Amino acid sequence: MNTIKHKLLLIDDQPANLIALKSILEKHDREIITCNSGNEGLQILLKEKISLILVDVQMPEMDGYEFVEITKQHPTTANIPTIFVTAISDEAKYINKAYDLGAIDFLFKPLVTEITRKKVESFLKIWDYDQELQKLNEKLVAKNGELEQFANIIAHDLKTPLNNIKSLVEFIEEEHLLDLKEEATELFDMVKSSAMSMSKLIDDLLFYSKNVENNEGKEAISILNEVNAVIKLLNPNNNIRIAKENLNHKINFQSVAFKQIIQNLLSNAIKYNDKAITEITISYNEELKQIAIRDNGPGIPEGQAEKIFQMFYTLGKSSRGDSGTGIGLNLVRKLADRNEVKVYYNSQFKDGSEFVISELQTA
Repeated sequence: MNTIKHKLLLIDDQPANLIALKSILEKHDREIITCNSGNEGLQILLKEKISLILVDVQMPEMDGYEFVEITKQHPTTANIPTIFVTAISDEAKYINKAYDLGAIDFLFKPLVTEITRKKVESFLKIWDYDQELQKLNEKLVAKNGELEQFANIIAHDLKTPLNNIKSLVEFIEEEHLLDLKEEATELFDMVKSSAMSMSKLIDDLLFYSKNVENNEGKEAISILNEVNAVIKLLNPNNNIRIAKENLNHKINFQSVAFKQIIQNLLSNAIKYNDKAITEITISYNEELKQIAIRDNGPGIPEGQAEKIFQMFYTLGKSSRGDSGTGIGLNLVRKLADRNEVKVYYNSQFKDGSEFVISELQTA
């Protein structure tokens, strides 16, 4: 039993032409449907899933140009590849008109059998690729829907304890305001500020996952302001010194994505540092259009400079005893790709670690 892979629609007002063309294109996995007018062809398109249309240009009532113009206006038929079969001169004005309407190629009469077969075969392959891409896109849309739902759940689960923390702190302050010393009051303010910052970050990430695709959402951002916001969120202690050099510049970047990149790189520089005093420098090079984040830690073992960007790849426990999830640097790489920049580890830097964000676009 033969399985039909493609359906071809041939339209010509001359029955003899249809017989000749059909005989050239017949194959065991094709169903070839013929008709004698554009109107009849439109009716067939309403009922059948067609892979390729071959239409004669010169026909009474509705010519090939008019037929193609109608099909390209309807979403269910707009992407069906269409070839004009014509005896009209191959002058540029006729060809340009056809391409403007959306036809993909011409076959000139009298037809050359081998050329006709090869062209049809090529465009059917294109059709197959397009169908595969549509299926993949449908799967991606479904997956994105699942991820969005998952993000909502995670955001809710994270914000609930944060809201509880804020409420408890406010309750303690109200009930014991007179008993609190100045130092304790400052600590409570830090807890509230951190909880509010984390809540805002969750909201931003949720908005980002829902609304930002590819490289959309770029804006002119201040490197210095974004870095300062991240440092405030991290709230480093006195053993961590972060120097900022030449950051008072603007670049085009998704704000939330940039903060996430900087936060991950700074967090790693702090987490994996093995010195009594952690020293980190963030600098911007105008000429090279790149940001470098350097630290005085142990560096990355030779041969692992690229592996660290793989999902779930970790270097084991940090010098402080905790271990990473292997997600942070993979996220950094994806966010960089989304903003059309590069992030890499500079293996030539020998006094610690250096991560570079390059190919930045100035604003």
